[in-house]
Amino acid sequence: MLKDLKKMAECYQKKKPSDLIGKIHLLIGDDDAFLVRLEESDVEVKETGVDNTEDLGLVMSEETFDKLNSGEWTGMTAAGRSSMSESAPLDFRLPEGVEMDEETLQMMYHFLTHFFSKDYPTITELGRKQARKVHGGNAVPIAYGHGIRSAYYTIQKGEQINEDELDPWDQVFTVIGGSGKALVDGDEIDLEKNMSVHVPPNKEHIVKKEEGEDDLELLWIAYGEKA
Repeated sequence: MLKDLKKMAECYQKKKPSDLIGKIHLLIGDDDAFLVRLEESDVEVKETGVDNTEDLGLVMSEETFDKLNSGEWTGMTAAGRSSMSESAPLDFRLPEGVEMDEETLQMMYHFLTHFFSKDYPTITELGRKQARKVHGGNAVPIAYGHGIRSAYYTIQKGEQINEDELDPWDQVFTVIGGSGKALVDGDEIDLEKNMSVHVPPNKEHIVKKEEGEDDLELLWIAYGEKA
């Protein structure tokens, strides 16, 4: 496990912005604990054997780490959830009395997107096998942070993304495969491949698959100051 983490750290050193500095404690399974230290020009991993609750932490099972290590999941896929109050296979743990501020959130977005990949540049595979159920669809997050969020979604018959949700940012759903329907601010739209639908801020939006056996496949992008 340490050998794999060191390889990830070596690759992440090429991707990490120089001003992204901090330390993240990894707790894997019941017994394995590691510290990842992010320096200006170095990324170091060491085995601690101690569950240090004073550090920002990421907690996961051995099964989750295996999916990250094999490339089946990205860190963002494992950590994805509809809200921060939900649990996920890869969970955040903040030191007691500490809240998730914007600087820490941006660090975690970058770390989760890129650290567990052993590819340079980061390569993200898209498909149902690589996805997890989030917001009602099966999602693979692609890029998060600094005013942009993006993900791949695949939706099967009987599934839908969202229900009565209002988001404070612009967003675009682009169909790259299959067909389905979108409801945006009460208007129904038939979705086909090579169509793109813009959703203005604070408007209700649902994307669903009611019939047909082909998956509806989407690329989703949210952008703006609040994204």
